Amino acid sequence: MAVYHEPALLEETIDLLVTDLGGTYIDATFGGGGHTRGILSRLGKKGRVIAFDVDDNSRRVAEDLSSTDNRLSFVQKNFSYIDDIRKEGPFSGFLFDLGVSSYQIDSEEGFSYRRNERLDMRLDRKLGTSAYEVVNSYSADELADVFFKYAEEPRSRALARAILKARETGRVETTAQLAAVMSRVCGGSAGTLSRLFQAIRIEVNGELDSLKAGLDAAVDLAAIGARIAVISYHSLEDRIVKEKFKYEAASCICPPEAIICTCGKTARVKVLTRKPIVPGEAEIKRNRRARSAKLRVAEKIS
Repeated sequence: MAVYHEPALLEETIDLLVTDLGGTYIDATFGGGGHTRGILSRLGKKGRVIAFDVDDNSRRVAEDLSSTDNRLSFVQKNFSYIDDIRKEGPFSGFLFDLGVSSYQIDSEEGFSYRRNERLDMRLDRKLGTSAYEVVNSYSADELADVFFKYAEEPRSRALARAILKARETGRVETTAQLAAVMSRVCGGSAGTLSRLFQAIRIEVNGELDSLKAGLDAAVDLAAIGARIAVISYHSLEDRIVKEKFKYEAASCICPPEAIICTCGKTARVKVLTRKPIVPGEAEIKRNRRARSAKLRVAEKIS
């Protein structure tokens, strides 16, 4: 079975992540398995990867790969459930490649404005709320909140009102119908539509809450010297990662005016990327979907 997703920042990620050739690594977002293959190629015979993903297609790719490489195990769950496998540790590294894979974007699940499909956007089809329900049942205030929080859209209220007006004449059922409403209010540029669709996807899948839970578990479960690598594609995701690493790297969180430290906090990680690593021109030319990728890495120290 072929890999359907070219991983972003592959070499940079593997170089920083893999430090123990016999260690156990968590690929929290297996996707098409590109990063997992990269990790396995560096590991020795005793090394292994435990991969997480909710997508059935990812499960099939993982089963195909594990049939020829028994160093791979697959867990069909969201990475917010990483803590469930703590007994499999100690863990030498964690990788989070956020967002959705190229396969999912190109699938018929209504992720992209570029294809006319029924609105869905669920990464896990067992989730109760799809993009269809968000667009057709949320109030104006709820819709505006989604677009303002997750897309930082200044015209969020006007956009929400336009969607409610469109619902007066029938349901907004397809990606094309939704894109047409968005274009009338916010313009039809690819960047704008992509950002607004992404906001709905984040709401449907609870992606930011899952990220926080996954990062908490990774810092807790990482062995001393283990690396935690996160590739983000959205400013809010990157901000969460940056602030989490900053907090965990701080040895004191007392207010600046405090004369004596009373918080009792100790630094648990060392941040290895002062600024995020981004793709070079050659990679962006080869893989346009990598253009917004940002890689941050931290190392567990206590």
